[in-house]
Parts: sequence; C-alpha cells; structure tokens
Amino acid sequence: MKPTIEQLFALFQQHPSVCIDTRKIQAGDIYIALKGANFDGNAFAQQALTKGAAYVVLDDPVYHIKDDERYVLVQDGLKALQDLALRYRKSLDIPVIGLTGSNGKTTTKELMASVLRRGKRVFATAGNFNNHIGVPLTLLAIPQDAEIAIVEMGANQPGDIEELVQIARPSMALITNIGKAHLERLGGLDGVQEEKGTLFRYIRDNGGTIWANWGDKRVVSVAEGIAPAISYGSPSADLQGEILSQDLGGMKIRISYVGWPAPVEFETQLSGTYNLTNILAAVAVGIHFGLSIRQLKDGISAYVSQNNRSQLVKKAKHEVWLDAYNANPNSMQASIQNIFEMSNKRIGLVLGDMLELGESSEVEHRRLGQFINQFSPRIVIGVGPEMKACLAEVEAISYWFEDVASAQEIFLGLVEEVDLLLLKGSRGIALEGLLEQL
Repeated sequence: MKPTIEQLFALFQQHPSVCIDTRKIQAGDIYIALKGANFDGNAFAQQALTKGAAYVVLDDPVYHIKDDERYVLVQDGLKALQDLALRYRKSLDIPVIGLTGSNGKTTTKELMASVLRRGKRVFATAGNFNNHIGVPLTLLAIPQDAEIAIVEMGANQPGDIEELVQIARPSMALITNIGKAHLERLGGLDGVQEEKGTLFRYIRDNGGTIWANWGDKRVVSVAEGIAPAISYGSPSADLQGEILSQDLGGMKIRISYVGWPAPVEFETQLSGTYNLTNILAAVAVGIHFGLSIRQLKDGISAYVSQNNRSQLVKKAKHEVWLDAYNANPNSMQASIQNIFEMSNKRIGLVLGDMLELGESSEVEHRRLGQFINQFSPRIVIGVGPEMKACLAEVEAISYWFEDVASAQEIFLGLVEEVDLLLLKGSRGIALEGLLEQL
C-alpha cells in the first residue's frame, strides 16, 4: 500500500530535510529517488541510507526492501517530491514571492533577498533552482521561522510556469521583463509573453500583490487588471531611477519614490544600465515590506555579483567582465553596449552562442553582428556553431571557434592587445573555461 501525502508529510515533519543527490546526503535527510535520461536515483537508495539518510522514497519495486521501514515506495518519485512541497507550502503562513522573467531573474532575486534581510528573516531560491525539481526543493528548504520566501521560476517550454505556480502557490509576484529568451520552445516573443504572464494571471485569479516593471510594455500588458503595489522603471512609475556615474566597479544612482520627500542616492557594486531595473525592483519590494531608506541602501550596496553573472574578474594583464551564465538577443546587446559605455580601454568581445532561439537563431546572430559594428572592438571572438552567422556580419577583426576547448590554445595570443574583455554567452558554451588561459 502506497503512503498518502499526509504520511509523507508526517515523516518530513520529523526529518525536515530532503535530498535528491546521494553525494550531498546529510544525516537525517529524506532521500527522494528521481529518474533522469541517464540515471536512476532508485539504484542509489541503499547508498543514501549508508550515508545517513533517515528514509528513502523510491518508485521502483526492484530496489524496495519490504522488511525495512526506512524504504518508502511511491508511485512516482517526482510527483511525491512536488506533492510534498505543496503540502509543506500550504502549512506556511508567510508571503511567498514568485519571480520570473527573461533576463535578470537571479540577480533581482539576490538583490531582493539582500535588501529584505536587513529587516526580515528571508529564504530565497539557491542558485537557479527554478524548475520543476528546483522549486519543490526550494519550498522544502524554507525554515519554519522564515518570514518571507522568494521563489524563482524559470520556463523554457509552454506550461512550465503554470506547473510551478500550482506547487509554490505564490501570494506575491514580480516579472523582471519579457524578452527574446527560449524562443525555440515558446514559439516566439508572443509565446514568451504568454508563458511569463502566467505568473500574474495566477495572482489575478487568486488574489495577491504584484510589483510591475512599467518600462516593459509586455509586462504592462500581462499586468492588466491588477493594480501594482509599486510600479517602477518608467517616468510615469511610482519608483524611478537614474545612473549618476558608473564604472566596472559599480554605480552611483539616484532613486525617486512618490512616498519619499526627496530623491535618495544609492551606491551599488553592480554595473550596467540593465541592472538599474533589477535594483529598482528590489527597492520596490523593500519599500512594500516597510524597510527604512538606510536598510534599502545597505541591502543594495552589500550585494556582490558572482556565479558568472556581471562579474568583474581581474587577471594579470586583463580585466574580464564575466557574464557567461546566460545569453539571448536582448541581454547580449545590453552587455555589449554597457561595456563600451563604461570604459574607453582596448575592448575585446568573446561571445558564445545564444542557444534555444530555434528558427530565429541565424537571423538573431546576424543582427548581433550588425549591432557590434556601431562600436569599435579590438577583436571579436565567436565560440560555438551559431556564432559563425554573427561573425559573418562583423567588420572588426574576428576569429571563430567551434567550442571553448579549440579556442584555449591560442586565446591568450589573440587578446594580447586587449585590456578589457567581455565574456558573454549561453550556459551551454561555458566561456568561463577561457579564464584559465589568462
């Protein structure tokens, strides 16, 4: 007889830590076996117990030991994980902020957490655990004493956000922007809007609070019928910002809010015009939760970018603007424009494929090459099959490589006459592998 979700939840209340990777098992964990294209977590159930797991939840009878009460057999391991997460979510009486968007999700999430932690006990998605597995794990990791949870939600195919909101049940929501990401599976920009808009539709149907980027027409469209707690990002918004100065080490910005008697200057270790909107989003959330201006300023100034996102890396002879976690046409153009606005040094562009663009891929890569021509890079290095189309349009000196491995041997020689490098590409290209050559 399979256990009910209430029985699983009772085990979780006794052992409130779930793990799906035996390499990370801690004593007392509940191990839930999942299946992937190239692995079967059921096969590691015994190993999980040996490493200290209190229980193992599996869905393959072959690995089930009936006489051992530590083995819990379910119909489907993934569904058990998701159902358990939903059950725990329902037991939490705290605001849960759902966060999605085409660009800036993780940076915005980290900024929000940095701000809110100045006055609240906050739990936020670790890294980019934002899919059908990551979101349940995020929910199950929320401590009992948390006052606010921030749950990042990603999507690369229709229905993803709907699945995630039904598990996370957000009471608040923010969409950073809607742009050219995951076009291949989402069916173009309108498809991206439809998918991302699911988050706001959930709030519209179930009640709750949103913050809206009034500078993005597609976000405005999906927010129709919901009055935002605070709007930001446009001259007509409640919250507005302008960059006073910036360099690779950060920015000074001035923020105005309808509820403040005068504008306030903020300092941040982030750079790039595109990060101004991310900062405004975090400030909007902080204002809503009653944080003081001092707390807002401290939260913004304390955040340091990492994990290959808008990250300044200093090498012996080069500075590197490392932004190699993700790339799409919008974010790629923004990063390139930003690097030339911030510095008059000798700049080189190292660009990796923008993946998941489907039929639009060649056109978008060619447009990128044409976009680059309005600047004066010393060199443009393209990495990945799709970058051939980009370099075909580039007028500057350029070199193309199939992958990072083929570029490594001569990379240092190519960038010898460069002071500042932008490394920007999709995660699958792993451009950070070139850093060790510097």
